[in-house]
Amino acid sequence: MSEFGEKLKSLRTDRDLTVKEVCQQAGIPQSRLSELERGVRLPTPGQISNLEGYYDVAPGGLVDLDQLK
Repeated sequence: MSEFGEKLKSLRTDRDLTVKEVCQQAGIPQSRLSELERGVRLPTPGQISNLEGYYDVAPGGLVDLDQLK
């Protein structure tokens, strides 16, 4: 699992949220969130922004895109 995926899953599970709940509010498909949490896919800047907004995390708080490459 990637560092981003670990952070993402921790934010969700610490709040006792399901993948479906997060996806409905953040506007991300369930399959994509699952892939992001498992580190199967890299997030787009828009997905990062949506998730940071949903979780009320400061911009750049989830990940530095340079670390993903």
